[in-house]
Amino acid sequence: MPIGVARGAAVRIVSLAVVACALACSQGGATVSRPLGASFTVPAAATENVERVALPGARYDAPNPASEVDTLFRLVYAARNLPRGGVEDLNRLRALVDGAYADYTLPLSEPEIRDEKAGLLLEINFSNINTRLDEWDPTADGKSGVALVWVTRTRTDTRIDGPSPSQTATYQFRAARRQLRGDAVYWVVTDFLNPATNRWVSDVAAVSAVDVSSELVQFFADFYDARTYKYGHPIDLAKATRLSRLSYQAYTVPLIEREQSEAASGALVSIRYVGIKPFLISWIAGATPHGGVATVGVTRTALEIRRDGPVAPDTATYQFRVHRHTDDAGRSYWMAIDFLRPDSQRWVSDLAGQSVGMPATGHG
Repeated sequence: MPIGVARGAAVRIVSLAVVACALACSQGGATVSRPLGASFTVPAAATENVERVALPGARYDAPNPASEVDTLFRLVYAARNLPRGGVEDLNRLRALVDGAYADYTLPLSEPEIRDEKAGLLLEINFSNINTRLDEWDPTADGKSGVALVWVTRTRTDTRIDGPSPSQTATYQFRAARRQLRGDAVYWVVTDFLNPATNRWVSDVAAVSAVDVSSELVQFFADFYDARTYKYGHPIDLAKATRLSRLSYQAYTVPLIEREQSEAASGALVSIRYVGIKPFLISWIAGATPHGGVATVGVTRTALEIRRDGPVAPDTATYQFRVHRHTDDAGRSYWMAIDFLRPDSQRWVSDLAGQSVGMPATGHG
């Protein structure tokens, strides 16, 4: 999901000076022995270099929007197919989407990929694809422009317990025609009218700071629950991965995997989190083409027991950036995308490739 440059004024809830003081004053507690090493290299978030491809049969100097959007959506749904024994081709899909629609649709493929890897989802097939050009709004030269398109398609999923009922639906999209090089042209799908909300996904819903604060209480309860390890409650790496994205996901997943290894070896007996109190620092509703970004401080206490006994309770306040996303049913959810290392006061998005000390208990 592309996270764009913030637009608009942030709603500033707590002064950064107060946060800095909280971070500096709350890092007490015992240092946990790290037998697997005292430092690690911060990995870079996976890059998504998008290489646009020329639309077959199209020439930039000879626009034919109705025919071209039909080719575009056949390519989009071909990329979304999951052939039996194959994998979804997200790279092909990334080349065909942009802006708000890319931000919206690419994360929706991730649960399908997880189910495919787990052997639960065997096949996805899109068929009976029909397009209708509703509007064509060209630029002054008549060669580039934006199209409003209706698309009807039938989707059939086959899971391990058999095929699901086919679903035929008609949706409305915006797509853009652009010059690639010379007389080559490419199209990208840029927006989608979500029938669950009757809103274009580019329309940022008005969400108040009060609503954001309330939602973040539940998010961080789930966030720390995924990292909890105790009898009958294993660390939930899949859940922790779902709740993270971009730089923070690249940073935190290897650390959680390390804790899983320690739990498996018996070095870590349990770790749980209490007194979880998030507080909103800033909220930028229009930070991305599809959804806002909040900066959040979170105070929590980690209670850890290791093979040689309990560790002194670790109470600390950390700072995160989290993104509010909306799924295909119109439901909103959050993902942590960045984390401020309290020792260096630098975001992990700025630390890729650098060697840093192992973070405090629970690494946030």
